[in-house]
Amino acid sequence: MRSRFEFLSSYQINATLVYCVQIFIVLLGTTLGLRSLGLDELIIPVTLGAIATALTDFDDRLTIRLRNLMYVSVLFFVVSTILELLAPYPAFFIVYLSLSSGFLILLGSLGQRYATISFGTVLLSVYTLFGLGEYTHWYQQPLYFVYGVLWYGLTSVLFFMIKPTLAVQDNLAQIFQNLSQVLTLKSRLFDPDNLDNVEQLLFELSLENSKTVQSLNSAKSSLLSRLKASRVNKNSMQWLHLYFVAQDIHEQVSANYLHYEQIQRNFSRSDLIFRIQKNIRLQAQACEQLSQCILSRQPYQPRPEIKQSLLQLELSMQDWIAENPHNIEVKNLKLILKNLHNLDDQLSNLDDLQATYPQRMQHHIDNLNLLDDDIHGIRDLWLKFRQHLTPQSALFRHATRIAFVFAAGSLISLLPFAQNGYWILLTGLFVCQVTYFATKSRLRLRTLGTLLGVIFGLPILYFVPSVDGQLMITVICGVFFFYLRQKKYALATSMATLMVLLIFNLKGAGYAIILPRVIDTLLGCAVAWFAVSFIWPDWNFRNISNNIRNSSQACVAYFSSVIEQYQTGRNNSMAYRIARRLAHNSQIELSTMISSLSAEPHPNPELIHSAFRYLVYSHSQLSYISALGSHREKMEDPEILALMQKCQQMLHAVLQQHQPLPHDEIKQQLREIERLAQSNSGADNLMLVLKQISLILETLPELINLRTQLLQQEIR
Repeated sequence: MRSRFEFLSSYQINATLVYCVQIFIVLLGTTLGLRSLGLDELIIPVTLGAIATALTDFDDRLTIRLRNLMYVSVLFFVVSTILELLAPYPAFFIVYLSLSSGFLILLGSLGQRYATISFGTVLLSVYTLFGLGEYTHWYQQPLYFVYGVLWYGLTSVLFFMIKPTLAVQDNLAQIFQNLSQVLTLKSRLFDPDNLDNVEQLLFELSLENSKTVQSLNSAKSSLLSRLKASRVNKNSMQWLHLYFVAQDIHEQVSANYLHYEQIQRNFSRSDLIFRIQKNIRLQAQACEQLSQCILSRQPYQPRPEIKQSLLQLELSMQDWIAENPHNIEVKNLKLILKNLHNLDDQLSNLDDLQATYPQRMQHHIDNLNLLDDDIHGIRDLWLKFRQHLTPQSALFRHATRIAFVFAAGSLISLLPFAQNGYWILLTGLFVCQVTYFATKSRLRLRTLGTLLGVIFGLPILYFVPSVDGQLMITVICGVFFFYLRQKKYALATSMATLMVLLIFNLKGAGYAIILPRVIDTLLGCAVAWFAVSFIWPDWNFRNISNNIRNSSQACVAYFSSVIEQYQTGRNNSMAYRIARRLAHNSQIELSTMISSLSAEPHPNPELIHSAFRYLVYSHSQLSYISALGSHREKMEDPEILALMQKCQQMLHAVLQQHQPLPHDEIKQQLREIERLAQSNSGADNLMLVLKQISLILETLPELINLRTQLLQQEIR
């Protein structure tokens, strides 16, 4: 019985499950609840208002949630009212709908919170078209939408008050889940049989690392929102400390100490490399275990076999060193062993560290302002908004395309065959994404999902004739839509199509809208495709050189911060963490840009190949610097400090100022590293620095060569 309770309790606090329960209650109230009260005419607008509000929901503290709810209520009422009043004047109606939708999308420049509210408001504009002309008074439909807003807001606030830290738990758990995936993928690199797929594995590792950085950013936003509240409690400080631990572990996981291509040559006949692979996988399992413990609010219990496995690895490494005293590569593996020990120590002592949080309270409070995205005054608002008033901004291009989609869709809806033309706008809004790559994916998934929804909807309409039964299925479909919309978009679309068919059957139009729904979906997809293909297409603004410059600048800045800590001593100052985060964030932007190249029309195979290889080498450079950062401590040797400074100056000159690559100077520094390595062969911390600098210098020529190829091919 106890095990069953523990199993259920682990799911009671899962954010996804709780969110689905909330959506179930919301839709149950807007459908069967209103029907039981005899208010059938309110079901469609109130349900649509609640759905649009759900899509504006953003994780935040209670006061901001209430403020957002007020904003959404006012916006929904005003936007819907204006459309109701302009409905008799098609020309003004189309112009307003087009310009207002583009402007609202552009308001997303003010921050993620405003972006979600703006999207929900644009969606509500489309939903308003569903009921134009069906109500006696102009204010009825806008008011019914507000009812939906308030009903969803009430449930949202209640669920938040029950579990205010649920989103924080979920985001922190996701970080360690991603770290587990990174470690699992990294373990595949420690395979002596890997000969030809190392670059592919490194590319996959780069993409997985980008997901980890994104989850770190999401957790940071959740934490920062709550820590801005008037009272900081014990739980929030523990979550914050756990976030800092995750940051440190990520830096260690990102570290790279050797050329993976040389593993087969140096260790193909040794059990050493297999033991390293085993230990990395055990650490991946430990991160997975910690992720589950965070979700279930259970203490993390270290697994004893991890320390035993580390001990056996250490003994095996000692034997290898004794048999191969002059093998330099094994010293790199000793650094990996040290990193594995550090990672295990952090996870094993996690509860002890959290128990001492009061002693570090002031340190945490001093570092709350990691990255404040809030708007501070009119000047800050204008600066955020103004920087996107140019076609160079992806958001501005997206807003312009949405405005075009709404104008074109509205004009098409005036034609005789497009009686339900608002479906064109709805499809265009969901399909037209910021990038061509994302839009192309949505086109296929949206069409497939609509067809599946129609196929499933016909037998449901036939075999479930009762209104109550259809409304119950509508609720279930709505829950599955919100659950699947970020995971399986085609299935989510099919659920949305089913929901629409069933809810419109209340008007007796269930069968009547099936064919128009399919046709309008295809038209909406076509309009969206035209917009992203011909209105400032992405390939004219991808600006590879700008992405390369930004990532190089952030990487060099991170390296400079690491060197500073070797000079002054280790600390987790905000300046250091910001430099580290910006380096990884810029790598995400580079990865996103390069990943989208293959989706462009008429892709250039040479450009794609060079770009993918550049991403691998760029990620490797960042990994070498992360290794230095992971083991940073005060360095007393003036020669090695001078060597680090020279390396930093070379990176700055070559990567940022585009000066010619000094091949002779690189050879000279590599010889200097070899000399220092021989004279300091017993000092592990010195050997770490020397090895990482040599890796940075050895891979620099190929990185510059690939950059040159990319820029030349981009110019053509």
